[in-house]
Amino acid sequence: MPVTTGDRAVLDAARAVLLRDPRASMSAVAREARMGVGGLYRRYANKQELFRAVCDDNLRRYIALGEAALSDGEDPWAALGEFLGHVVDDGVHQLTPCLAGTVVVDDDLAALGEQANAVTDRILRAARGSGMMRPDVSRADLTLLVEQIGSLDLGSPERTAALRRRYLSLILDGLRAGAASRRLPGPPPEDDELSARWVI
Repeated sequence: MPVTTGDRAVLDAARAVLLRDPRASMSAVAREARMGVGGLYRRYANKQELFRAVCDDNLRRYIALGEAALSDGEDPWAALGEFLGHVVDDGVHQLTPCLAGTVVVDDDLAALGEQANAVTDRILRAARGSGMMRPDVSRADLTLLVEQIGSLDLGSPERTAALRRRYLSLILDGLRAGAASRRLPGPPPEDDELSARWVI
């Protein structure tokens, strides 16, 4: 369902507030959105409903970034780098630690999560198939890597964004096939380990 202009303002405000304080109140979101608390409650009956909408929007943003990277016609390794760069810049993975364990995952959210996984798998398969990417990195590895990059915050938005890109560049070098001479210790995270974070 398309997001209205009013809902977009609320969802963007909720994202900003959640990234500052995962336990933020509805009144904090209303202040950020420059609206009354009553107006916010007319749109979203409670905090769970609002956070569920933020989660839905976040997954759709992620899927759109993946689809854009796949449709650009770039070589698969460049598509992977472009995708991860946009994910880091957009901040979609920063919200995962904020929302995990607070939102009830219904069938619709679960379906969006599967779509997000499928898009990532397509990007990964292409990058591996190009011979440029080491074969022992999983989708779950990428998820946690971009979450770690997203957790970097030095106060200044410009400096933080530059450092996130710096560390993404270092990580991309580590994902290259040439870096695979050293075997990664231990197995990658299981999908069940990541999804367990969403259990309330």
